Amino acid sequence: MTLQDMFNQRERSLDNLLGEIRELRVRTKELLPSYTASLIGLSQLPEEFEHQFWASCVEALLQTVKTDYQNLRAKAQKVDLLGKFMTLGIDIALKAGGMQPVTPPSSPRIGISISPSGKIEPALLDDPYKPPNVILLTLEEFEAIAQRLKVELLKGTIVPTSEDEIPKLIRDLALKKKD
Repeated sequence: MTLQDMFNQRERSLDNLLGEIRELRVRTKELLPSYTASLIGLSQLPEEFEHQFWASCVEALLQTVKTDYQNLRAKAQKVDLLGKFMTLGIDIALKAGGMQPVTPPSSPRIGISISPSGKIEPALLDDPYKPPNVILLTLEEFEAIAQRLKVELLKGTIVPTSEDEIPKLIRDLALKKKD
């Protein structure tokens, strides 16, 4: 290869390079919107992960409360059944003696209590000794409030700073619902 051929090849390479640079600019402009959208989506991932984390904390609390509720409900059903058998026995004895039968006690209604401190646990809905400022809800009402909180957490309109805040947020929503 001669020196002239090398110069010609170099000139063609520079011309090709300039053409490729122009072509690259056009392709970059075409790719820029999707690249920018991808970067924005990537930057939102940590925020979305945080929203998902808080929503999963609500779900875990909901499952714990449901389990405790079912356990207390099973115990209450046993006590209720025993009470009905005892009432039946007393009624038989009273009727045999010519007396009026005893009115059977009503079945206990189980629900969820939320204390001002944020403690959430199953409780009797008709408890005459309910502490002041305790909110009593049915399980269905509690589940609806927890679902509403999950939606707010996923949207990012509510962002707790610790897991201890979640029961208090549920209580706040329950108070708003009662008003």
